[in-house]
Amino acid sequence: MPINAGYEYFEAEKKYLEAESADDKIFYLEQMLKLSPKHKSSEKFNAELKTRLKKLREKTEKASKKAGGKKGIRKEGFQFLLIGFTNTGKSSLLTKLTNAKPRVSEHQFTTTHPKIGTFLCGGVQAQLIDQPSLGSENFDTGLANNADCLIYVITSFEEIEKISSSVPRARGKKIIVINKSNILNNDQKRKIQATIKSKRLNGILISTKTNENLDELRSKLFQETGMIRIFMKEPHKPASPKPLVLKTGATVRDVAESILKGFSKQVKETRVTGPSSKFPNQKVGLTHKVKDKDVVEFHTI
Repeated sequence: MPINAGYEYFEAEKKYLEAESADDKIFYLEQMLKLSPKHKSSEKFNAELKTRLKKLREKTEKASKKAGGKKGIRKEGFQFLLIGFTNTGKSSLLTKLTNAKPRVSEHQFTTTHPKIGTFLCGGVQAQLIDQPSLGSENFDTGLANNADCLIYVITSFEEIEKISSSVPRARGKKIIVINKSNILNNDQKRKIQATIKSKRLNGILISTKTNENLDELRSKLFQETGMIRIFMKEPHKPASPKPLVLKTGATVRDVAESILKGFSKQVKETRVTGPSSKFPNQKVGLTHKVKDKDVVEFHTI
């Protein structure tokens, strides 16, 4: 265990130990390396982490080659699926939001098989899949049926009903993304915003060319995960910039236990500042329910 590691490191370590897939283990090992202390007394520990990561990557590469290089799509974390017609900008959006590098072209049906990208969605590991366009012979309704959230990428509102009728068994949440705002004037944008409001759509107008409203889209994606971000604060120190991520409805006890099993028994006093508190530094008990972006400070026995 590294010396003076912060909350973020132990959160990454906890998720690494709980991970079942090799991809998840690699992801959290990389996070542990980034978050571990960098000083002389931790050099040996960091070297061990690097060796563990190298062996895991080699093992994964060998397994991939043995399988002929073909990968099935395993659900990794919260899964979003891009769905829409050709030339709506799905591949461009995948590039903007994740680590994937899909082929982007003005030609129709460029995406011939699902492209997968991963990203941290407000601290939650998420998977984003670019599905071949509707109308393509490679379109897979099974992916749409199993995804946690479908992102309809459209250029006109008429496409919404067509997409929904193509995937009638899809049970995931839905976000409507109207792309290519860069080719619209201000009056056209206002009309689209008014339509989103009047139809009560969970929608947003964006541009992958100019990055318009991409940060707002990321916030929407995080809201759909059903998770909350809690920022830890040690006494007399500023709050950590990296959050703990817990399920909506979590209590102060859940926050403590997520740091270290049994830690809640050592808590003498808890102070909370944020959406769940009535005022800054409110003293609360272990059963107090925390909310997204709360700052929690523990005082131990």
